[in-house]
Amino acid sequence: MRISTRSRRWSVLLSLGVLLAACPPAPLSAQDSVIVIDPNAPADSAIQAGLPTDVLNEIVAAFADSSALRLNGPVTVPAGTTLGGKVAVYRGETVVAGVVDGPLTVVNGDLTVLPGGKVNGPILVAGGRFTAMGGADVYGTPRTYLEAAPVVRQADGTLVIREHRKSLGELAEAKATFHTGKIKTTLFLATGKTYNRVEGLPIVLGPRFEWRASPTVLGRLELEAILRTASDVTSSRRDVGWLARTDWRFGRRGTVGAGLKAYSQIAGIEEQTLPREEIGWNSFLFQRDYRDYYETEGGSGYLSVAPTSTLRFDGSVRYERQSTVLANDPWSLIHNSDRWRPNPQIDDGHYTTLGLGIEYDNRARQLDVPSGWWIRLGYEFGHSNDVSPVSLPETVRPGLPATDYDYSRMTLDARRFNRLTPGTGLNFRLWAGGWVGGDPLPMQRRLSLGGLDMLPGYRFRSLTCTPPGATNPSSAALCDRMLIFQAEVRSRLDLRLGFRSHDPDRFIGISQANLVFFTNAGKPWLAGDGPGQIPSDKLPVFKEWKADFGAGIDLGGFALYAAKALTDPEPFQIFFRLERRF
Repeated sequence: MRISTRSRRWSVLLSLGVLLAACPPAPLSAQDSVIVIDPNAPADSAIQAGLPTDVLNEIVAAFADSSALRLNGPVTVPAGTTLGGKVAVYRGETVVAGVVDGPLTVVNGDLTVLPGGKVNGPILVAGGRFTAMGGADVYGTPRTYLEAAPVVRQADGTLVIREHRKSLGELAEAKATFHTGKIKTTLFLATGKTYNRVEGLPIVLGPRFEWRASPTVLGRLELEAILRTASDVTSSRRDVGWLARTDWRFGRRGTVGAGLKAYSQIAGIEEQTLPREEIGWNSFLFQRDYRDYYETEGGSGYLSVAPTSTLRFDGSVRYERQSTVLANDPWSLIHNSDRWRPNPQIDDGHYTTLGLGIEYDNRARQLDVPSGWWIRLGYEFGHSNDVSPVSLPETVRPGLPATDYDYSRMTLDARRFNRLTPGTGLNFRLWAGGWVGGDPLPMQRRLSLGGLDMLPGYRFRSLTCTPPGATNPSSAALCDRMLIFQAEVRSRLDLRLGFRSHDPDRFIGISQANLVFFTNAGKPWLAGDGPGQIPSDKLPVFKEWKADFGAGIDLGGFALYAAKALTDPEPFQIFFRLERRF
């Protein structure tokens, strides 16, 4: 069924806002009882979110030091020449053929140490490259950041931080902020940074309050109304959602956190795959929604503790009504006359869910190519006394109890980043998860494989555990468990395609890209002793896994890939991504 012409015209105008919603990677919101953290978006990542704050402050301090020799580049230290003490250079290339006898800081410029050149102090290069040629002598391991430092040089040679430039995602938010004593109030109107066949483009508005009670206590309160631009022709969901949330952080670095939330929202199924922004782009442009949804209303609370800078524990509990929502008919740029893929039914009911999580992150980000571990282990226990189960074939799962229904689910996401050279990384990811105990999983917690993120050599949801001869028109995920291993090599390419604007620190165009080669192998399956199932205490044998390989070029914010299945006669898949693979 189509919505009216007038309503569709209104929907088209609002839908254009999704073009501003494809912002740099942002933390994912919690999809269930487990607090979900996006490892691709560390707050202090120089690679994805600008220079770390402490590095930026270090740069400003280096140029504010009156004992330092502050120079405006380009600068050459000839052979036989010695510069003593602290040296700070702003812009242009710095070439050292002689000796720098002390710390050397180079901002928004390249540093090259020639054969016979020597630097007897720590080296920091921000906004440029570092090269040590054969025969050069440098102190320790230089720290380098490709991201340009947002600073401006003053007449006295010092640097000040330039006003923050907004990202596309921030441009999609209109806000006004004012202070009353210790309370900061922000009124905002923004997109939901996604687009889907249930809501269309969500519009979020409301106030945020922030109270810095003391140097070690920070409290936030946020009230949101969620306006859904897709007309609901199915009457399966509310036209307006809402969220009321309060969060508290204790300790100078927020080592303890706690919060409460009440909400009426549309939640996603299988949120371990593509981020919300990429889901929105594919839906808006091509009418390809690579996620399923359900409505959730209720409340939750969480507590998190970070005893060290690398380790975090968290737990949450929630009580909510989870119910099926059907697909609507929002506008899309291409294939607008096609029908959207149906949104599958879920096992409706009121659920009490307990979530526990452990996160470990020791990645070193002081170099262009990160190195280290990011590991996230999550456990979920769900209970319901009024579940209304969807009827599924016995080979998928037996009938669920209407009362006293319990299930347990675990997930593991382990990523290893290895720096082979200053511009090359070898990265690995293992994702494993699914049912571990109790009654069979509900529809909204089941798994599948195939698609742009996990196994791009295969079509979306090509592996759903649908039994032979059974129909699955919505391509619903039906598997109990899934295991996949991913590997990639990323090598930096210096392109310099573009030009510098009137501000020498701003380069317009593509300064660099990454050439990416990857392979993936994995399998989803049904756990049990029936036909087509794998015993609960066993893993599928490797010959049953599905595998692919591919290559592409990542321009930062846009990447083009080609992938080919190795274990089945699938055609080449050509696709683009807006974010890193992992």
